[in-house]
Amino acid sequence: MDVDLLRPGMIPIAPNTKLWFEFLIEPSLLEEHLNKSHADPSATELLIKFLYSSMERPKDLPLIDIDDLMDNSRIDKKIEYRKRKKYECLKILAMKIVSFWEWDLNIFQTKVPISLQIIFVQDLLDLVSNGLNLIDFESHSSIEDLSQLKDEQVFAIALFHRWTLTVIINYTLSKKSSFNLGPVQDGNEDVLLKLEMQSELSEKMLLRLLDLKRSSYTIPTINTFDPPDELNPLSCHWFKGLTVSSAEFLSQIMYDYAKYKFFKAQYEEAGIYFKKCKELNINLTPSSFHKIKLEELNGFYAACSSEITENSSLLMQFLYSTQTNHNAGILKILEIDNQVMEIPMFLRDSLELDLASMLSLGKFTASRDMLLHIHTMNAIRRASVTSGEIVLLPPEDYVTKIKFNLRGPEIFLKDLKLCTQIKDKKFRKNIKMFVCNVLLKCPKNLVKDILKDGHEEINELLGDVDIHKLLASPEDIPTVNIDMSKRLDRLKITQINNINVQKVLLKNKISIEYDSSNLRNLLQQLHKMDVDPMFSILDINYEWQVPLPLQSLLIGLPNGLFKFLVIILIAKSKEMIKLNDFERAKLLLREAETETKINNNIMYSKIRQLISWEGLYTEMLQFQYEFKNFAIGDLVERCKQCLEFVQSDNLIPRQEIAEQCVLTLLNVGEWEYLTKRHYNCFKLPLAIAYTCLDVNKFKGTKKSAKEVWDLILPVFDYGYSATNKRPLDGDPQCTQNRVLSQNDIMRVFLSLRDQNAIQIVLSLLAKIQNVLRDESAMELIMPFLNIWPVVPNSMNIPLRNITEVLGIVLTESLKYHPNHIILLKLKGDLQYVMGHYSSAMKWYLEAIVIVSDYFARPVLKPMIEDYVYKRMMKCCMQMQNFTQAAILCLFQEEIDYATAFKCASETNSCDALDEYYDYIWDISLLEFLIYWHTKLNHQEHRQKLLKTIGALELNANNNEEIKREAANIRKLKFLRALSQQYVHP
Repeated sequence: MDVDLLRPGMIPIAPNTKLWFEFLIEPSLLEEHLNKSHADPSATELLIKFLYSSMERPKDLPLIDIDDLMDNSRIDKKIEYRKRKKYECLKILAMKIVSFWEWDLNIFQTKVPISLQIIFVQDLLDLVSNGLNLIDFESHSSIEDLSQLKDEQVFAIALFHRWTLTVIINYTLSKKSSFNLGPVQDGNEDVLLKLEMQSELSEKMLLRLLDLKRSSYTIPTINTFDPPDELNPLSCHWFKGLTVSSAEFLSQIMYDYAKYKFFKAQYEEAGIYFKKCKELNINLTPSSFHKIKLEELNGFYAACSSEITENSSLLMQFLYSTQTNHNAGILKILEIDNQVMEIPMFLRDSLELDLASMLSLGKFTASRDMLLHIHTMNAIRRASVTSGEIVLLPPEDYVTKIKFNLRGPEIFLKDLKLCTQIKDKKFRKNIKMFVCNVLLKCPKNLVKDILKDGHEEINELLGDVDIHKLLASPEDIPTVNIDMSKRLDRLKITQINNINVQKVLLKNKISIEYDSSNLRNLLQQLHKMDVDPMFSILDINYEWQVPLPLQSLLIGLPNGLFKFLVIILIAKSKEMIKLNDFERAKLLLREAETETKINNNIMYSKIRQLISWEGLYTEMLQFQYEFKNFAIGDLVERCKQCLEFVQSDNLIPRQEIAEQCVLTLLNVGEWEYLTKRHYNCFKLPLAIAYTCLDVNKFKGTKKSAKEVWDLILPVFDYGYSATNKRPLDGDPQCTQNRVLSQNDIMRVFLSLRDQNAIQIVLSLLAKIQNVLRDESAMELIMPFLNIWPVVPNSMNIPLRNITEVLGIVLTESLKYHPNHIILLKLKGDLQYVMGHYSSAMKWYLEAIVIVSDYFARPVLKPMIEDYVYKRMMKCCMQMQNFTQAAILCLFQEEIDYATAFKCASETNSCDALDEYYDYIWDISLLEFLIYWHTKLNHQEHRQKLLKTIGALELNANNNEEIKREAANIRKLKFLRALSQQYVHP
């Protein structure tokens, strides 16, 4: 390895190995290393290591939190220690690496964790401040005259605000694609939320920077930064930077600003700045700082542009006509495309289907002939691309459309005439085959009408011989009539009435159809068949369900198209909800709600209101199912409006809908609103909301959760009679002296998505389990355990029942919060007390993976406590992995040498034994192992241990920093090895 970073004292050290401080002594060494084709470690690894090391606080100071880095009121005090010379050296090395990347934000954002990105951009602002306190980015807007700033200050401010906007874009896209915004961290979303709050400030600052009038700007390079030494302080030679033109510098700002506006769907403004950026790049001679890809720029500009001319591509004209211009000029575009074949066929098919749908729903007004024109041109286009022996027949219903349209033959011939002008032999052959197939399917009188004298194009295309054959073809294909009555009598099968057959077929089609216009047509046909007055549309499919309030109103209406269509749309929406296809369910409900607008009387208004609440219910279920990926919009306000009707004397929503409204508000943190409401039947979610509010107010120091406790505890007590239990959504006048059922509380628990609410419920269940188990060594550990009252001795609660419920709720919570460290540790605790030791190790290590950024930085003590390592050690002992257990003893604050020595001396260990010796950093344990293997005459193990203990970084005379670094490196390697065994076996 060429660079052994921040790890002095390793044995053996290669002659060409460079230690980190050598880059400070000889700055050119860093550039020389980075210019190597396969530098090891890479520039990314070096940058991450430098930034992490620059964040390591002295032992006398508390750890820094990422939230503090985003809080300008606390940032100065929190990072004051980083003004020391050692940390300034590391910051300068980081600056040199990013300048080596030529300030490419794309590389920076994809390879560096976001917490380190924040540190870096703040370091850059601090470096150029020169008394202006630029590190407080909110103060940027108070700078009255940006033209008075130096080039390096303008550059740093521009880079910071460009970074703010682009990181928001990239992070959002990373959740929808394989793009990754640096290593995944649990706090990324909170940081991005704060960045989005300041995005408006960044937009304004970038626009102000675009108004600057300078001929050129100086961009820092790797030679700009000089690290401090014993004699000289930190210095930056800004004059050694790269000089770029004003056009190049401003175009980069315009490009990032326009991309953000494009991302926010503000296409008009984005198009303005993409156009300006494009104009600046026309005569630009780009330097290495220029990171704009002209293909991307042209693509963005074309996507935003509303200026469609005859010179625009046919595809752009087609998209503009269909999306923004109400299909104006579409026939001319399709006519040209039949010759050049530029527009993809799927877009043309989509146009045909969309137009047919809009015409049937009355959403678009156009001549019916227009649809037949498009149908004909698409059929011709398909025929023209037929290859080889394959003949693509026209659609089955195409001939029918020609036959039943008065101008059908005329339209067919008109559109065909445009194609006969093309002289390509293959094209004409394919068109000829298409025309023949159409005519063979047409009635004889229609064929004669099309082939009558005067249509020169047809005569020229087909020829006299083919025309004669078509006219001489038989009038109809003969059919054979077979009398099946005797055969049916012989088989004792009665003939089915033709009407009943048609009814069965129609009902089958209705069962599988989900398009409202097609359903309307099918129901019209069914209704014309003199349906039985007692017929219920729900009898078609006994799986269909309609909510009782809606069913009561709709059943009272006379049988008819409106009643049947609305019932079916609602039933099919419920069917889609079961399949978690919420978008289609909402679409079906919107169609049903639209149907009710045909009449404004009270009955229809009530039905419309109930359907509206069903749509809200569907959206709330979608929010619960998708959670973090769901855009809330006005959902909260609609939930509050729905709850206002719960206690009204008029129309009220279903209990399930009202309950889901309460749960949704609980999950979005509207606790204060809920605590001001009183609903007898929703006491559990309201009590959880009150506890969340109280816990956040008193930080979990006050025993204030008695209401939730009193509701939950009786559910698991077998001493209560089953008759006392009632469903949560039962009688709205439910009394207070009856308890919930276990199904009720599980429905509420499994609907929780808010982290605070989940922790409160899990802490309650963990508290009950700890009391019932009554073993201090087997307690479940998590926050808020101290807020719960004492379990009465008279309670008869089975431990197994509590454990099962806790496991189910915890598993469901981890689906939506997979990186939540407290939940991961609790899962490990639960597996530990149940005796599933390998599974417990898996969950403990997953928590460590998140805390350490996949073992990229040391594990923080406040996040992973000593009890976790102690339980991991006991798990290893139970599985007879004694070497692993011995090393885990070293992770505790006060090392348990007695257990470590006992485990190390075990001879029947099932783990890798001496393969783990390289991970040991404790001299006492190494000396004991040397003594033990010498005693047992294990010479090979003894020699390996002597080599390990002889490493320079383990020398007892080393300073504390070297010892700590050596220990951290070995800890992370050991944890990585355990992760490969237990997490990714």
